[in-house]
Amino acid sequence: MLLVVDKKGQLLYNPPIMKLSTRGRYAVSAMFDLASNCEDVPISAAMISKSQQIPLSYLEQILLKLKKGGLVKTTKGPAGGYKLAKLPNRISIGDIIKAADGPIILADCFPHGSRCPRSGSCSTKSLWASLSNKVAKVFDSTSLADLCKEKKR
Repeated sequence: MLLVVDKKGQLLYNPPIMKLSTRGRYAVSAMFDLASNCEDVPISAAMISKSQQIPLSYLEQILLKLKKGGLVKTTKGPAGGYKLAKLPNRISIGDIIKAADGPIILADCFPHGSRCPRSGSCSTKSLWASLSNKVAKVFDSTSLADLCKEKKR
């Protein structure tokens, strides 16, 4: 959270900030946990929940979306859990966020102008489209393996 204060420490305002959804951030964290698992054994949702400090019931919903997106696979039984469905270098952060949240769109007017009543006369639509595309490009060009390498540094 960003707070703006004056020299005396008095709160001036608390501006809104642009950020990813909690679901998207948790999905990336859960996938990071799975990718960090050196052994090829399933990890329980409870273990991921504890490791990443994600509420278990919410994590289970996210893991279901990741499974539907083809990013994780499950094993049932006492030793069951979740594993990556692909190698970490074959999964982009964009794949994860899209599976959890859907397309990366920073404004309602892009890509479907019909969501905004001003889309026909909007002077900033191209800005939001360009920004959405650039953010998506960064996520799509960063693999889960890249994220794991950064953590090891």
